[in-house]
Formats: sequence, C-alpha cells, structure tokens
Amino acid sequence: MLGAPALFSQKSHNQNKCGMEIVKTALIAKDPSWAQRFEDQRNSLQGIANSWKNRQQSERMAGKTTSVPTIPVIFHVLVTYNEYMILGGNAGIARRIDSQIAVLNRDFNRQNADSVLIPTNWKPLYANVGFRFGLAHTDPNGFGTPGYEINIIPDAPGGFSGAGASYSDAKHSITGGFDAWDVNRYMNVWCINPVDVSGLLGVTVARSIATSHSYPLNEIGVCIHWETLGKRVSAADSFIQGTTAGDYYDQGRTLTHETGHFFEIWHTWGDDNGRCPWQMPFKDDGLADTPPEAMAKFDNTPYSISGGTYYDTCHYDGSIDTQKSLGCPCLDYMNYTDDVGMHLFTPDQAAVMDAMVLTAPSSGLPGLNGSGIEGESYGLTQNPGLLNWSTRTGVAQLEAEKGLAIAPNPSTGIINISFNSTKEQLTDISILNMLGQEVAHKNTWGSGSDYYSIDLSGMSKGIYLVRCNFVSGSITRKILLQ
Repeated sequence: MLGAPALFSQKSHNQNKCGMEIVKTALIAKDPSWAQRFEDQRNSLQGIANSWKNRQQSERMAGKTTSVPTIPVIFHVLVTYNEYMILGGNAGIARRIDSQIAVLNRDFNRQNADSVLIPTNWKPLYANVGFRFGLAHTDPNGFGTPGYEINIIPDAPGGFSGAGASYSDAKHSITGGFDAWDVNRYMNVWCINPVDVSGLLGVTVARSIATSHSYPLNEIGVCIHWETLGKRVSAADSFIQGTTAGDYYDQGRTLTHETGHFFEIWHTWGDDNGRCPWQMPFKDDGLADTPPEAMAKFDNTPYSISGGTYYDTCHYDGSIDTQKSLGCPCLDYMNYTDDVGMHLFTPDQAAVMDAMVLTAPSSGLPGLNGSGIEGESYGLTQNPGLLNWSTRTGVAQLEAEKGLAIAPNPSTGIINISFNSTKEQLTDISILNMLGQEVAHKNTWGSGSDYYSIDLSGMSKGIYLVRCNFVSGSITRKILLQ
C-alpha cells in the first residue's frame, strides 16, 4: 500500500510540528491497521526505485527513448477578499500560478538555476525526475479554463480546519470549497488558509490513500497555504516568513515538496521520532541514497550550502560513518529547510516518482496498484488535450457556469439580475452607454445575494451594456431601455 497524506509544516517559536504525523496519527486512530500499511509502504520504496532504474538502464542499452509526459494541473484558490487583494487580484494570482508551474518544471527536470549551489559531493545525487506539469486549459465539461478557479470565502473563519482529515471541507462545494476535477485526469491543488494548525504550509493525499475506505477518491490532491503559492518576483509580494531571518517560503518549493508526497516519496528523515535506520524497525525514508537523518532540518543555517555539511545523531552506526561526506540531506526538497536551501531530488526519489506515472516493465514493479503494468498515476499523463485551450471558451462558458439572467429585456426602467451564487461571488455591476462610459454602478461585494434589481428609469432610452464582474471574469449583456 503506497502513500500517506503528508503535511509540510513551518517551524514556530514554540513547536516543531511534523504534519505528516498529524495525519498518520488520525489514520491509525481510525484504523490501527494503518500502522502496518505505512511500514509496508516504506519497505517497498527501495524495491520500486531499483526496479525502475534497472528498466531505465535496459532501455538505454537498447537505444530506446521515452517522451516526456506532461501532467495537467488545476488550482482551486479559496481566499478571503483581503487575501485576494494581497495576492494582487486575478492578475496577481495568475502570475503566481504561472511562476509556480515554472518552478515545478525546473525542479522536476534538473533545471533549477540554484543548482549551482549544490556541493561537489552532492552533484552525483542531483536527479532528473523527467516529467512536466502544465496548466489545464480544458475543464471536465469541455470548456476553456485559465487553469485556476477562485472563490472569495467569508472573513470568519477565513479558512479551513481539519489537518487530520486533509482539509476535506476545502475539497467540496457543499462545504464552501471547490470540488475536485476528475482526479484520474487532473492533478488538483487547493490554495487555502489552514486556520487550525499554526505554521502549516501544505497537506497531501496521495492516490494510494484513497484506495482505502479512509479517503474518498475525489479528495486526492494537494493543499498548500495560499501565501506560499508561486515564486517571488517583487519585494512587495507577500509570502510566509521562513525560519531563518530574512528568508521566506517564496521560491515555490512548498508545492515541489508536496508534489513529491503526491507521487509517494517520504520526508528524508522518515517521520520516525528521531531514530536512525539501524535502530530497528526504523528505516528512515526507505531509500538508500538519502543519508540517514534523525529529525527534520529547518532554517538555512548553519547547514546551508555555503555553511558546509551538517551532521546529526545518525552520523555514526557505532564506528561506521553512515553520513560520510554528505551529511544530512538538508538540501533535499523533501526536508523542511527554507526554500532557498532546497535544491534537489535524489535518483532513488526520482525513480519512485517515475514509477508512479509511467508504464512499468512487463514483470511489474513491487508496490504498484493494479496489474503492475502502469503506475498508479499513469492516467494523469494520458490526457495531453487538456493542456490545450478548448474552442468552447468565453462568455458562453461563464454564463453556463453562473446561470446569469437579466430581465426584462427590453425594459422600461427596472432590470432584475440573477445568477448562481454557489459558483462564485459577484463583485459589482456596471452600466455603460454605447460609448463605453460608465453611467451607473452598484457594489455587490460581500452581500451574499444572488438577485439584484436596478432602476434605470431616469436614463435616456436606448441600448446600454450591463457588465457583471465576477472574481474570475466578466459577463457583458446588451439591454434596451424603451
């Protein structure tokens, strides 16, 4: 059984939370058999990595090449109005999402510019995972989409609770969230404020978790804190403060880390309460090329790249130097180091993730679901058309989603505007003359209504434009006053 809902947590002054443990504890409390499932998962990872690497070697010897698949990603952004404005509104959110996709592609394809900071002794462990990510531009109904959807949520409580349940409420429209798009075709990412756990940066439900009764299939995906989305391009951009003075979680590495969990790799220290691999039955993260590590490493000093190698209590197994010249894997994406201190996935980590999304050898790989011919997330790579803009794009899409109606039309003065408020909030309504000049305006923000009456009887007869501005776009209709 592969996978664990995994949380990426920020260190605070009074606690070092391991978020993965929150979810593990909740799962085990609900069903004690999960304890063994987690151990079975850890025990399977090295076998998966070895089998995949053997396959790659065989294909290289045979002169075979493999195309690079791309996974469609949809972002569900759930923020308060103040958070929406902090992000820069629609334009700012779009920019941060674009930068986030770019970060994922660089980090997963050995193209991150900060790799120049990797010490010489770590260079052989700098791996290319070898698949890519793209914004979904066709939604499940065949309409065009920018690759994200936005909903403004109430100021109170201002976010979502339920770390142990992986923020299930954010994943369902009936509880104020966004429903997942088909998890067999899209990688779903929810951007939220996790109000119940201080310092929480992210939480992931890997696909294998949802194969049990514990999680519905439509909750597979990643949640990240809204203020970790994307990469900084301006000093004015707002990101969560890191654990080293002057550092922020502003390089997009929170989603890199959580995506590692999504494709079934663990924290480098193995969530084993400070034990070392030789202290049986503890096995760290189950992979041989991440050196043994006692606990998560925060901050960016004193074990930053420029600061040199860092050792901890797993340095020696008796007289055997287990960390050698590498030290702890502080610079690995699956640690808790500040964003600027993360630089790589290892070959074993890359092999496990590859095995989850690509076809396996005919003999099968240990730990894979189904027949062993396809990785558990193979379907995500089989829908390249979702990356293309649908021809069903524009006003018709917005109208279909929001059910906008303006009546009567023609009108003698009063017009009634109704829409589907469960989809998205209406921010304001503008009335424009045929020269494009605004002649009337109504602020609808925060009213919670899905019905408005506007009296235009004082205006001259003729044709006007009614522009209804929603968070994700505007719908403009012509009306006739007579």
